Amino acid sequence: MEHELFFDGNLKEYSWSIKTGKEIINQIREHPAAYLSGGKLDIKNKEESRFVALHVGIYWGLGVFIIKDFDKIHVMCDSKEMHEILIQQNKTLNQIIDDKIHFINQLVGHRNLKLEYHLIEPVKNIATEHLSGKNKTSASRDSNGFV
Repeated sequence: MEHELFFDGNLKEYSWSIKTGKEIINQIREHPAAYLSGGKLDIKNKEESRFVALHVGIYWGLGVFIIKDFDKIHVMCDSKEMHEILIQQNKTLNQIIDDKIHFINQLVGHRNLKLEYHLIEPVKNIATEHLSGKNKTSASRDSNGFV
């Protein structure tokens, strides 16, 4: 099965949308307080938040059985910098980003997923609208109904 994964984030929250065929599932979450992670997830910029959204989007999609072993995920990225980091898989100077890349790679390896990275225009990112406040009601803040 193939999916398109859209994601976005800011300093307060992050969102992801998984499109499978004609069905779209939208989710949004608040970043937890940094002390809950021992300071490891003190989100300081939008790029860190986006990497969290990508990791959580894949993890959540697997957990609620939308994404399954051997599926192909089209990662729809609207940040040129993030796209380059994902394509090159090089270490950065940012621990949060490096950790998220590591965890994503673990999920890909354990579940035999195929990721394909696409650079898209920001206006085509369907996950962004849930952060703007314009369409917050269409994104779920929990997993009720999925598990």
